[in-house]
Amino acid sequence: MRKPIKFKTRKSRNEPGQSHYLTFSTYHRKPFLLDERICTMLAKLINKAAKKHNFMVLAYVFMPDHVHLLVFPLNETYDMSAFLKSLKQGPSQSAKKQGWIDTLLWQRGGGYDDNVQGAEARRNIISYIHQNPVRKGIVEESWQYRWSSANWYMTDEQSSVLCERFYAD
Repeated sequence: MRKPIKFKTRKSRNEPGQSHYLTFSTYHRKPFLLDERICTMLAKLINKAAKKHNFMVLAYVFMPDHVHLLVFPLNETYDMSAFLKSLKQGPSQSAKKQGWIDTLLWQRGGGYDDNVQGAEARRNIISYIHQNPVRKGIVEESWQYRWSSANWYMTDEQSSVLCERFYAD
């Protein structure tokens, strides 16, 4: 008898006043996010989920095979799992329905979710997120990468995902 496959589970801690640093990967780390159509759809769904669940998006980057997001819940009580489900389920179903992919879009499991407290920690994570395309050799300067909030931080020209600055502790 075969053992059932066990997927990694993400433990969300819904703590008022704390940001969440999220990372989730594409299925088998395939570079699905090189497809502009999938990135455009994902950006729209992040905006929709942020509005629906009352979250601020503080920073993001869509790498070819994974996504980094830093979000802040505006309600005292919130459900990070419901927020993530809104983000991940829609693009996966839509991309498959449109024929852009023939498999799952996202790796099974919850991905990475770390609670973040304090302005300095948030600034460090924002910098890490924005430098990701530079570290991977995709661009020379973070602001050059289309699917990132880095340019918005430098110029105030809003990006595909609507972001807000949040510095309070």
